[in-house]
Amino acid sequence: MTDPHTDTVPATRGSRFVSACAGFLLVLAAGIAGCNIVVPVAYVIEGPGTIPAEYDLRQASTAVFIDDSENKFPRTSLRGVLGVEITQLLIDNKVMPASMFVDARDMIGLVRAIETNGRRASIERIGREAGVEQVIYVKLEGFSLTLDGVTPRPTAVCSVKVLDLAAGTRVFPLDDSKGRETVGQLREVDPARFDAFAKMRIIEDDLAVRLGRNVAQLFYEHERVNLGENLGIR
Repeated sequence: MTDPHTDTVPATRGSRFVSACAGFLLVLAAGIAGCNIVVPVAYVIEGPGTIPAEYDLRQASTAVFIDDSENKFPRTSLRGVLGVEITQLLIDNKVMPASMFVDARDMIGLVRAIETNGRRASIERIGREAGVEQVIYVKLEGFSLTLDGVTPRPTAVCSVKVLDLAAGTRVFPLDDSKGRETVGQLREVDPARFDAFAKMRIIEDDLAVRLGRNVAQLFYEHERVNLGENLGIR
């Protein structure tokens, strides 16, 4: 299994607005790149409406596996927070019943037991040991509470794949072996919350939960966020 056109038109208020938005997005992307976190433009310019599931999960025994082999999380426990949030939302939104899921925290313990002497185990082996036929594989790519070192903008990025272990293949996404990039971000975070370790831990938990929500929503129909939610404005 492998792990993984423009016509010229006169300037109008609308076109000037679009140009201004494009400039803002370039600045935003530049700041994010400084933290090795890339936010897709499509994520930023979303309007209201309903978004269908990108993939319908097979009704089979399933595990959510959080891969943070590069230690992007500031705390190991955040793997559990992320995994539990994904699993619970899939259950709550009736994607699959709870009986079909392995507890995400148990998966963390299982991987620790399997991976000894620094040797990583394959997803196939992990899934086999967990007794599941399907794995939602989430690899953390970035996790930061600020994008420029100063401004509070908690952002996390991960790649998501669905692996069918029975068929021995990746079933989602079919067109990108790197996985479906997914972003979680918190807005309007009070800078005062960064002045104490305990408060920062709460922000980290909230960010992991937000990322988990966005991952889970890949698999069920949900309401699109309002325009501006991800820009930090109302």
